[in-house]
Amino acid sequence: MIENIKIFEINARHALGKSGMAELDYAFNPYLGCLHGCRYCYAIDMSPSEASSNWGRTVFVRKNIITLLEREARTYKRGIVGMSTITDPYQSVEMKFRIMPKAIEILSRNGFYVTIQTKSPLILKDIEILEKYRNNLDVGLTVTTIDRKVAALLEPYAPDPVKRLNALKKLTQRKIKTWLYLGPIVRGLNDNIEDIKKIVEFCAANGIRIIYDSYQDFKGTLPYMVGTGYMKSDPEWWERLNLSIEKICGKYGVTCTLEKDEWKYETRKRYGTLF
Repeated sequence: MIENIKIFEINARHALGKSGMAELDYAFNPYLGCLHGCRYCYAIDMSPSEASSNWGRTVFVRKNIITLLEREARTYKRGIVGMSTITDPYQSVEMKFRIMPKAIEILSRNGFYVTIQTKSPLILKDIEILEKYRNNLDVGLTVTTIDRKVAALLEPYAPDPVKRLNALKKLTQRKIKTWLYLGPIVRGLNDNIEDIKKIVEFCAANGIRIIYDSYQDFKGTLPYMVGTGYMKSDPEWWERLNLSIEKICGKYGVTCTLEKDEWKYETRKRYGTLF
């Protein structure tokens, strides 16, 4: 249970922002700040100071974002929308505000492609609408580790990783395109190859592909990472681990893509089927 949570309702200027990620055209962030409190999250540097300085306990709700989205979805050029890039769209406040089902409906109905990333099984609340538009969207769940002790250290308020795997499995069973984000992989914490192997085995058994990446130091994350026992990345460590991951994925027949190469894998396919 998170104590002393602060929730602020604010007005947004735009619903769709230009994405800085190569594989996305737009970003849709219904919230600023995130109650999962993940210590490694680059979004700390991109959130209002009230949220970044009290990470995991402060969130801003963009209360007018659906009204804005209804207009922008009719007038903006169609493209790929990432939901979300600097927050988790299914953090616990979504249970109250229920922004996501309306947003998915609006974007899908107007011809946008929707790609959702979350750490929360709460996404299953929207499984009917996801199934309805499954040809026009995909869903990824982040699973940094299945070691609950490590997860509690890195992601103190995020849902249990096994529950995330179960949610991913249920989505896949409903023929919704899914993927698992394995990352960020932090040296000395969640880089245990046996742990990673179990995640790959799960993906192999359920026909789920993997996107993975290593942790990078960001200014905002450093105060939160201190005390976790993590070690700074180095090229030799990552090269060895990267080769090991590729070997395991090859053994189990799982498609594994480095995050930096995701645009090569996905963008052409999406544009080819959409436009």
